[in-house]
Amino acid sequence: MKRKTEKAFERLEKQRLNLFSLYRSLSVEQLRFNPDEESWNLLQVMRHLVIAEKQSLINIQRKINNPENTPKAGTGSRFRSFILKIALLLPIKFKAPKIAEVKEEYPDLKQMILEWDDIRNEYQEMILNSDGKMLSKALYKHPRAGMLNIKQAIEFMEDHVAHHQKQIDRIMAHSSFPSNEVN
Repeated sequence: MKRKTEKAFERLEKQRLNLFSLYRSLSVEQLRFNPDEESWNLLQVMRHLVIAEKQSLINIQRKINNPENTPKAGTGSRFRSFILKIALLLPIKFKAPKIAEVKEEYPDLKQMILEWDDIRNEYQEMILNSDGKMLSKALYKHPRAGMLNIKQAIEFMEDHVAHHQKQIDRIMAHSSFPSNEVN
């Protein structure tokens, strides 16, 4: 269980670094572009991802610090994790849970990168310091899918970033998206 969780985390981290590379290649104007009044800009998409992972980490750490009453994740969590994966593959727009809503119009990119670095370092440390028995427990509560183990939580985060990558692609493909050309 531990090695599979570490592998899932490595994939998640690679995905995040690719996202950083993309964002760093864009202008401030591009990062702040809103396709319409109801949509997020690229900075808000990243802010949502950072908030979601931070809240998830807080939730998981709370369970790790009080593991006595935490059951092992079983067949139900595998099924819910699978359904969640399918849902995120569909071209459906989901309303962000209140806890992961974005308040800022133009979040600061550098600050978000530093914050996300810290969050991911805490995840990595948590995985390294936990044994397979702890990692197999139902430590993460997804707002809609319920209790999942750490590997399933990390796989959800990977699917969540991929889901929002489609949103990022749509924003960048918008006909009014600013060009990168220098006038």
